[in-house]
This record gives sequence, C-alpha cells and structure tokens, in this order.
Amino acid sequence: MNEGTAPRAAWPDLVGLVAAAAVGLVVAARGFPLALFAAFTDLLVRGPMGRGVYAAALLVVAIAVPALLPRLPGWPVGAAGLAVFLVADLTAADAMMKGLMPIEVGTTREIAIALAAVAGLGLALGGALLALAQAPPATRWWVGAGLSAGLVLHPVGSELFRAVFPRRTEHPSSAPAGQRGTVDGLDVQVWLALGLVLVAAVVAYARRSGHGGAAPARFRPGTTVAVIAVAALLLLGLALRRSAIRELRLSSDEMAGRDATIESFAQVSAVVLAVVVALLLTAYAYRLGRAPAARWVVLGAAAAPVAAFGLPYGGPSSGTRTSLVLLFGILAVAGGALAARHAARMLPWDAIGVVVTAAATPWFWPDVRAELPSADTVGPVLIAVGLGLAFGAGIVLVTEPTGTPPTGPAGTVNDPAEGDSAAAGDAPAAAAPAVAPEGEPAGGRTGQGVGDLAGVLVLGLAALMLCASALAPVVLRSQVGGLMAEDPSLTLPLFTTVGAVLLVLLFGFARAVDRPRPGPRAEATTSQMV
Repeated sequence: MNEGTAPRAAWPDLVGLVAAAAVGLVVAARGFPLALFAAFTDLLVRGPMGRGVYAAALLVVAIAVPALLPRLPGWPVGAAGLAVFLVADLTAADAMMKGLMPIEVGTTREIAIALAAVAGLGLALGGALLALAQAPPATRWWVGAGLSAGLVLHPVGSELFRAVFPRRTEHPSSAPAGQRGTVDGLDVQVWLALGLVLVAAVVAYARRSGHGGAAPARFRPGTTVAVIAVAALLLLGLALRRSAIRELRLSSDEMAGRDATIESFAQVSAVVLAVVVALLLTAYAYRLGRAPAARWVVLGAAAAPVAAFGLPYGGPSSGTRTSLVLLFGILAVAGGALAARHAARMLPWDAIGVVVTAAATPWFWPDVRAELPSADTVGPVLIAVGLGLAFGAGIVLVTEPTGTPPTGPAGTVNDPAEGDSAAAGDAPAAAAPAVAPEGEPAGGRTGQGVGDLAGVLVLGLAALMLCASALAPVVLRSQVGGLMAEDPSLTLPLFTTVGAVLLVLLFGFARAVDRPRPGPRAEATTSQMV
C-alpha cells in the first residue's frame, strides 16, 4: 500500500454486515420452514403432492437466479426480492399459509401470490450472496459473517421482533379499517431489512464509483442449471417415494399399515434422497472451486436438519434463554470467522461446529426435554454455538482471498484468460478481477471470479434447503419419538456426524494438495546445483 493512501473507512463494511444479517434473518425465518412441507408426503399419501413441496424447490431456484448475471449489483437485486415479498405479503392475508398448506383449499390467486412471495425471498437471498461475492476481498468476510449470523440466529431474531411488536390477530389486508395502522413485528422485520439493503446498495454504488466500474462478467448458467436439475431430481424422488409408501400401506391390512418395515423404508429412502442431493451438488461445487467449495456444500447438507428447522422451543422463550442464545451465537459466528481467517490450516473449524451441532441434537428429543427442563436452554445455546462456528468459518473459508488461482486446466475454475495469465508468469498470479473496487483480485480462497464464487455460495444454501426437504419426514418423526414403531432419533445426529467426517477429510485433502511446490526456476536451479 502506498504511504499516501488513506486508511479505508470501516463503516461501509459495517453497513454490509448489518444488511446481510437482516436478509439472512428474514429469508431463514420465512423461507426455511418451507422445507417442512415435504413431511406431508408421508402424512397425506392420497391425492397430488402438496404445493408447499414445489414452493421449497422454487425458493432454491430463485436463490440461484442472480448468479446467472454476476455483473448485476447484488444489493439492488436483494432489495427487489424483498419488495416483491413485501407486496405479496401485504396483498393477501397469510398468503403463504393459505396458498401452500395442503389442508387449505387455496384459490388460484392465493397460490400465485404465495409463489410470488417465495420467489421474492429467494431473490433476496440470491442478491445478498451476489453482493457478498462482489464485495472487496479484504473485507468480504464482514458481509459473510453478517449473513451467517442472520441464517443461524433467525429464531432468536424473530422472537425479539415478536416481543417488541406483538403480532396482530388480523393480517393488515383483513383487519378492520380502524386497526390497520397497528404495527406488526413481522412487517417491521421485512421493512427494516429492505431499508438496510437499500442503504447497502447506495454505499456499494458509491464505493464502486470511486474506484472504477466493474469489469465485464460473462453469463454463467452452470450453477442455475445444476440447481434446477437437482431440485427436479429431488421432486421426482419424493414423488416416487410417496407412491411406493402408499402402495406398501395399501397392500397391508388396516392395522398393519404402519408396521416397522414400511416405516423403516420411509426413513431410509429419505436419507438416501438427501445423500444423493448432497453428493451431486458437492461434485459440481468441487468442479467450480475445488476442496473449499466442496466443504461449503457439505456443510450446508450436514447442517440442514437443524439449520432449516430452527431451534425448537418448548414454549414462550424467557429473556435469559433468548439472551444466552443471542450472545453465544454471535460470539460463535465471530469466532468461527476469525479462526477461519487467521488459522484456517490449523483445524477444520467448520467440522468442529458441525460436531457440536450433532452433539446438541439429543437435547431436543421429547424424552430428554421431558426429563430435563434445562434442555430448553442448553439445547438452543449449543445449537447456536455449533451452527455459528460452522457457518462463520465455512463462509470465510470459501470467500477469503489467498492471491493464487487453483491448479488445473484453464477454464475449469477460472476463465481461460485467467489460467493463461497465471501460467505465463513466474510468480503466482491473482485471479482476474470481475469486480475490483479497491484494486484487489475478486477471487475467493479458490481463486475463482465473482460468477463462480456466487455460484459456489448458492450451491451451499441449495444443499441446505434441498437436503432439509428430503429429511423433513425424519425430522418430524424425531420430534414425536416413541409414537412410531421405528424411532429415527439417531438418524439426524448420524447424518450430521457423517458430514463432519467428510469435512475433516476434505480439510486434510486440501492441506495435502495446497502444499507449496517449487516453481520452474527453483527446479532449474536445483538441477544446476546437482
């Protein structure tokens, strides 16, 4: 850095952090529960598959849409998504519930409004991910930490908003004229997020204008096509699984319709679907960004059963419990981000967080919560610590710049021009910047440009949402353990633990591959000395 260069102000990065946290809070609180609709494929086996299952797939596809055009500024896209959701939410009373619940007979208008609200949530999160990829590499971890905090702590954030602004009994569109001015905490949450995102968009535009415009970025359909294909495969798998369960139950007598064999098949088939989804997305992520990108997708899949369905509370939350979860969650996210930034090669921090999450899962079993009243406090705190550490570290590991491009043929991870430029020089070359407002390379730890980095970030959250949909029937059964002949309580901790093991293996593989190797000049000097 030149001596005459003024130090960078921290407040623009703080604005990005808060805006990303607000988007993560809104999308996780409103969008992640859509995965639970897949549980109705077991409960309601007659008739067509519920609309909510398709809505969860639509959310994932909408998240991937902004990655198609990495040249678009991310924050305005996120603001447009929040505006669409807000308009849809204010248009119809409880649109998402009436339009998507299988027990509700929604009209065509209600279904269309519900799907528009879901698409808006997806665009909001996709825009935030694109803004994260476009942020200056030196301060990108701020935005990543904020987004992780919002995604992890959304149950506590929603609880705080509900406490400050009690929910009305009527929706604004159906309330009496004299009560429509009443403040609703859920509406305030979205309005606040929209305002913060607009401020972040203005700040990002001013920063970009002061350092030159964005370099051209190509149309990147690969990630979106992959997400659509895997989502369609999951829907097909859920439909086939539902049909098989229905045939098995109808083939047995009325009393034996829920015998252990049928329920065991339902449980195993759900896990198989989740594993297939995770493997496909991980393979494509590895093609984009090698081991760090694959770790991000594995993290999303491993944490899906807990992160998507939130922290189950036994009743109204006490102030002490909410404060503890919020405090330890924020500290865990910050600690994970700092650990990944400054000690990434020391330990697999994301795997450690996933292990803590898996160890905390038994605290939510009905029998444990009945015997130990403290489980309602200890469980959420452990979950917040585990998920905070995992996502705080994981998002930094996949976005933190290192200044060197990945090895491999040109065009596989970087653009051909980037690969040629890296191979032509003697010293390691940074990835060609797609957006470089501060004069720094716009690649992540894997060295890819904005388009590939945004795609990798999308793949991680797509794995989270799709695996959560696949495992929704198992999650539902784990909360009613003892009522089924086959108790699946150990299935979710085992699934998460296997994900942690894969993260450790990818960590070791990355360390082995990334060892410094002598360059051409060093090899030539060594041969001359010999």
